[in-house]
Amino acid sequence: MRSAIVIAALLVCASPALAQETCVEPVAPAPISGTAVTGDQLRAAMSDARGFITQSNIYQECLHHQLDAARTQAGTEGHPLDPAMEASVKTRIAASQQAQDKVSQTVNTALTTYKQAHPN
Repeated sequence: MRSAIVIAALLVCASPALAQETCVEPVAPAPISGTAVTGDQLRAAMSDARGFITQSNIYQECLHHQLDAARTQAGTEGHPLDPAMEASVKTRIAASQQAQDKVSQTVNTALTTYKQAHPN
């Protein structure tokens, strides 16, 4: 009986944490060089880049949801949102967007280089 009460208390205390989403940042694909790849490798790299960008958008959306949930919880509890939490989320979103831009630029550069090296 005593252990059941302890378990119930732990579940009640942990429920807000269980309700929060865990946002997992995707790993960017390895950069490629248009002069050192085959057509198949370039197509695979382009596919990897598209997959990364899709996953990165999901990650950013998750972070937005976390921030909105924290704002709602802070309002419900009657206190302001921790500015450090908001700054942290915004920094992670900006870093994710920069990673997307870098991956996109790298693949586009590789594609241009490949096309110049293989005109047909």
